[in-house]
Amino acid sequence: MKSLSIMRFWNCKPRSFTLASLLAGCLYFFLFYQLLFTPVEMLAGFGVVGEAHTVFLAQRISVLMLGFAVLLFAGCRLESSHARAAISLSVAVNMAGFAVNSVRGMANGLLGNDLIAVAVVEGAATCVFGAFAIHDLLRRRANS
Repeated sequence: MKSLSIMRFWNCKPRSFTLASLLAGCLYFFLFYQLLFTPVEMLAGFGVVGEAHTVFLAQRISVLMLGFAVLLFAGCRLESSHARAAISLSVAVNMAGFAVNSVRGMANGLLGNDLIAVAVVEGAATCVFGAFAIHDLLRRRANS
């Protein structure tokens, strides 16, 4: 079967996925560390008071960040497959949620405009991992 146009446009090499996974894994691990060990300082960066309840929630959320970091580190060398597509889609959805919430927070005046760079990184990660997911799913479909 002829290769699909998106596959020609996004010629995913295993190293590309490995690099993207390692970078995103480091980001998730950084967020895990910040939310678990320095939640008051991180929350203050968002303009949130580090009260007992918000610290507790931040520390619980840190485990989610650790889970994504482990998933990306463990799967960083996967070849194009359904598993890699699932990982990519999960990260894309998660980062898209972060990006949307960042933009909404800034638009509603809850977050400072200095978080625009954060939203850009989240949006870029959404696009990169979304492209990996689409590529892998189309490739699997073409090979079926």
